[in-house]
Amino acid sequence: MQILGLALLVFVVVFGFAERTNTAITAFDLHAFIMVLGGSLSAVMVSSSGQTTLRTFLCLRELLPGLGTLRPANDALEGERVQLTALWREGKRAQAVELAERSAFPAIGRMLELVLSRAPQEATDATFTELRHDELRRWQPAIGNWELLAKLAPSFGMVGTITGMIQLFRSMGEDGTNLGAALSLALLATLYGVAFGAGVAGPIGHFLRGLLDERLGALERCEQSVGELIAWSGREVA
Repeated sequence: MQILGLALLVFVVVFGFAERTNTAITAFDLHAFIMVLGGSLSAVMVSSSGQTTLRTFLCLRELLPGLGTLRPANDALEGERVQLTALWREGKRAQAVELAERSAFPAIGRMLELVLSRAPQEATDATFTELRHDELRRWQPAIGNWELLAKLAPSFGMVGTITGMIQLFRSMGEDGTNLGAALSLALLATLYGVAFGAGVAGPIGHFLRGLLDERLGALERCEQSVGELIAWSGREVA
């Protein structure tokens, strides 16, 4: 994946110097767009494995209503935590066990195991630290890529600007027929880079970070519920 990313970066630079016949300055410049988008993609590919690169762009579905998985899963985990806690307090142990067995969330099953064994606080801490690390390993690299794009996209805009300025000076030394195309690349590349970084990648990274924080918060509440149920069971026995 890193080799492909480097090859894409080389292509972006070479493409920026490609001869163009369009001399007009318009709101859309294909060369500037491809340099910013291709350069940003190459940065993700160079810094990530193939799986992480794929997951980075699959995260875009979290923005679409009905297609996201993280927020509904967070809500479902919180609902099962509340339900399990209520069933245990009501003495409906068989139903609590059934809920944990059919749950798709490892945290719910681990909750019940810890409560049944009246695990010490150290065991509870270790269990939920591991669960949090699992979530971070799954989501952190992809979210980090979006945060990386927010920082690097303006830099690739500057690459386009420098390329455009080189073409501008070259055209000034020749017949000057490509001044418009060179100016278009120089100006719009910076615009696209800043717009993509600050207006697209940055907000996406912030949004995904918020969803991950919600998941970690749900796990923290599960951990707290384990302690409360163990303490409640101890008082009940006493």
